[in-house]
Amino acid sequence: MKLKKLAVLFFLASVLFAQELSQTFISLKNTGVEEFLINHPEYDGRGTIIFVLDTGIDIGISGLLKTSNGEDKVIDVQDFTKQGDIKFYPAEKEVSESKVAFASKDKKLSVSSSVELKYNSLNDKYFIGVLSENIWMNSGSGVRDINGNKKTDDQFLFVTYKTKIEENETWVLVLDTDLDGDLGNNKELRNYKENHDSFVIANPDGLPYLTMALNIIPEESKVSFFFDDGGHGTHCAGITTGFQIGDEKLNGVAPGAYLIGLKLGNNNYAGGASVTESMKKCYLYADKISKERKEPCIITMSFGIGSEIEGRAEMEKFLEELTAKNPYLYICTSNGNEGPGISSSGLPAASYAVFASGAVLAEEVGNDLYGSLTGRDIILHFSSRGGELQKPDIVSPGAAASTVPNYAGGDVSWGTSMASPYTAGVFSLLLSAAQKEFPDVKIPSQLLYKIVRESGTKLIGYNHVDQGGGLINVNAAYELMKKFIRAGEIKKFETYTITSFSPNMPDEQAPNLYIRNGNSLTGNENFSFSIKRNNSINQNKFYRIYNLKSDADWLIPIQKKLHLRNSQTANVDVKFDISKMSQPGLYNAKIKAYRADESKFPEFEMMATIIKPYEFNSSNNFSQSWNNEELSPGMHKRYFINIASSVSDIAVKFKSQKGKYASLRMYLHNPDGIQEGFVMFNPINKEDMTERHFYNLTPGIYELVVLGNFTAKSISTFDLTVEVNSVCRINTKILSQNENTIELINSSSVSKSYSLSGTIDGYQKEYFVSLDSVENFDIPFTLKKGEQSKKFKLSLSKEDFNKVTDFALMIYDEHGKTKSSSGLSYSNGEISIRKDKSDNEEKYVLTLVPGYTHRAGSIKIKIIEKTYSVKQNNIKINQSSLTLFPSVVKSVLIDLQKPETDKPIDALYFGALIFKSQKSSIKEFELPLTFNL
Repeated sequence: MKLKKLAVLFFLASVLFAQELSQTFISLKNTGVEEFLINHPEYDGRGTIIFVLDTGIDIGISGLLKTSNGEDKVIDVQDFTKQGDIKFYPAEKEVSESKVAFASKDKKLSVSSSVELKYNSLNDKYFIGVLSENIWMNSGSGVRDINGNKKTDDQFLFVTYKTKIEENETWVLVLDTDLDGDLGNNKELRNYKENHDSFVIANPDGLPYLTMALNIIPEESKVSFFFDDGGHGTHCAGITTGFQIGDEKLNGVAPGAYLIGLKLGNNNYAGGASVTESMKKCYLYADKISKERKEPCIITMSFGIGSEIEGRAEMEKFLEELTAKNPYLYICTSNGNEGPGISSSGLPAASYAVFASGAVLAEEVGNDLYGSLTGRDIILHFSSRGGELQKPDIVSPGAAASTVPNYAGGDVSWGTSMASPYTAGVFSLLLSAAQKEFPDVKIPSQLLYKIVRESGTKLIGYNHVDQGGGLINVNAAYELMKKFIRAGEIKKFETYTITSFSPNMPDEQAPNLYIRNGNSLTGNENFSFSIKRNNSINQNKFYRIYNLKSDADWLIPIQKKLHLRNSQTANVDVKFDISKMSQPGLYNAKIKAYRADESKFPEFEMMATIIKPYEFNSSNNFSQSWNNEELSPGMHKRYFINIASSVSDIAVKFKSQKGKYASLRMYLHNPDGIQEGFVMFNPINKEDMTERHFYNLTPGIYELVVLGNFTAKSISTFDLTVEVNSVCRINTKILSQNENTIELINSSSVSKSYSLSGTIDGYQKEYFVSLDSVENFDIPFTLKKGEQSKKFKLSLSKEDFNKVTDFALMIYDEHGKTKSSSGLSYSNGEISIRKDKSDNEEKYVLTLVPGYTHRAGSIKIKIIEKTYSVKQNNIKINQSSLTLFPSVVKSVLIDLQKPETDKPIDALYFGALIFKSQKSSIKEFELPLTFNL
């Protein structure tokens, strides 16, 4: 028996890693996964279950068919979005010599079988329904004609009923997949979990687009058809646990793990948005399964939106309550794709209940998939960063070629969406190992999170806010896990709640010390961290002493030791050595608390992030320059800019030097960490310059991040100049033919000259919509003759935004087809549509789809509806050239004529006063105007 086992292990090792070179399309080398599986092939995830919470998974794609030891990989699928829900109705059965017919006269549905169905109904009750092809009419997959017969309105009829199979009562369904009207040549399908039944609808032009499964829900008279028409979930599934992807020796991280697909994203909505309670129900189902089965259950969810009030969303609170009751539910999420600015971690990644991953481009993956020559692993530009929170927890490979449905045009994707399943695969390897080496031990999720964080490999050139614990390292985590278990740390392990000063938060409190403008600091200030244990070990009697150590010389803890007794709270006071913080920039450091005994166990850590921005004033003529800056491919530099309330715009200028290489990208993030602008500058080896102006800015500290393109072939050399301009309108009154003067003032100390022009673009109206206990809300509208397009700008409070997990915006035509789609990544967003034919009247519906965490609640939304005219009206200005001297009010007189397009009585015309450089004719900024004409 022992020899047989060794032979099996040797076979598995050769199957997994017999290739001559390390695989690259899913990187396993840089994280130690390849070495770990060679050394421990039996720890390849077997004995664990990975839940993919996503757009679905395609269970028929090679790579997702079997585990590494030959078992069915996908063991359960569920759809919580209602996208695949189809109702069924009572049917009459009629038997004749030639066929068995089933019909519902009320619903005008009928189908027959040339032979008796394989199983009989237990109670002689049959039900009929129809899977209509229009279920995919607005699908994100682009699939409209599922069976390739050049029609998009086919009706696939089915019959379902209760029966008995092998002494077990169950429901079966027979679907006419080939549209021949005969059920007799189709197989009986059971709920996927029962028998792993799946089916396809054949496509004569090639491979079937989708592999589908189903769940029959008799108590609701419906069938839930499960499929992945988004592709995102299938791609994630291959990364985390794929085995022999594409029938090649290409594997995911944990090829031995089981897979459960839980669908939370409805692909009929923008981006496959989650809908009301779909995310919550997925977690509740995973929680249920984790309690029913003995295998460790790992969740990977690559979904989320921007975090407005970090860590305080309803979904985050729900997850914290859920994991408090079930500490053995391991939740991996993506940290968000809103980087590279700091304070950009998403929702629910901001919660301590989840383990959030940032995204790395592995050197070899960059070489083979993108043609990059970084010479090292880099954190990808879009990967969200921390600030108020210690996120991401870790960074993992976030670019890969993986499994995708047959309809997908490509199989390469990147994002923190790809990093989360990678991390989940590493969790699977570790828990697979723990099961075999420590069968009587259960590792709490928070301890596993700590193990993986503490064992990460720090990447040079990045701060804590960029990388968290560093690049995930399975071998180091494996050794640390064994060390902690053998030392009895599971019984000693405690978690802590830490708060500190963060003035940008509503109550000025956050888990980290976070000061976005540190220019006023003198070094005499004292700040503190408040620490309270969570009693995770359920011991009211508690006494523990900690040693404190800072990893930066500017962050100084006053105390060197700390103790916690029972339920008392303790404070760690800190001060800053300002002499070590003389230069503008980002200062990011941690104080770690180690148990004051021989173990030196890392108990908790406190992070401080201080920004010292560049100031723009009369001493530097409101301009700063940085010359001969250099960036390696994929690396970044940050420039923080203090923007006053009087600022009208900032000018960002890049210049390359003759004979020196440059390939760059630039991102501008606002004081909340939200991206406001993006610039590409790719002159290569020639001397060149680009200038970009950003206006309508919120006062505060902006972050300008410059990166060497990850595809750059060399170090980029560049000059950067930022200029701040301060031209403002003295009041924002509504203009009319009588009130037609605009007063301007230049608040800077530098004279500015402009060429002026103005337009009336259309009309706008503002209104509020209250959504109370509804899952979607329709706003019909019409684009009339003379009107070219509409734009809807939506905003809601940060508190209301915290109630949702997604917020889809859809515009449909009269036939229900999607004409435009968008969504709210933060509490502000927009959607627009342009007429198909300018001379026709066209009717549409704007549909708001808030995905509430809990049941449909109450949200108030402000909408600015802008209607653009086909003909733009120019404004006549008394002086087309204008010089604004410092602190001198200048009046601009405009001649207003009523546009040809009529407006509703509750609307105002809108337009803009446009300021262009007299030298370059570049538009520097514009002032929005409203008119009552």
